[in-house]
Amino acid sequence: MRRCRGHAPDRTRLPGLRPLGLLLALPALVMCQHTPAAPPAPSATPSSGITGVVVLWPACPVEGVPGRDCGARPTEATVVVRQDGTVAATVRSGPDGRFRVAVAPRTYTVTAEGPRGRPCPPVGVTVRAGAYADVTLRCDSGIR
Repeated sequence: MRRCRGHAPDRTRLPGLRPLGLLLALPALVMCQHTPAAPPAPSATPSSGITGVVVLWPACPVEGVPGRDCGARPTEATVVVRQDGTVAATVRSGPDGRFRVAVAPRTYTVTAEGPRGRPCPPVGVTVRAGAYADVTLRCDSGIR
């Protein structure tokens, strides 16, 4: 028998109940045992989340090579999505630096750990219902 409202049933009295008393107590016992569950917590839906790219920057030293593109270079990294300091999701970017993660509509801070443990500065992002927010995480390449 389940406990109801923090009290254990008094088993010493159950056998001595009269039929009318049992009839009156039955609805209370049934209602106690079938209390509705709390509504489920909001969760990520496939229709909302964060998509983006992790890049190393700068890709060339200050002296640079003429004619060479020295823009950002995509990289694999571990991307961490936090809400109020709590990890909401973790995902690994691909070789092209791209990642996509489903999260519930809220405001998040997105960070990444690039190659050789180089951290990327955090980026704030707001995810709206039914949409994916786009971010670019720039990790310091260490090139100067």
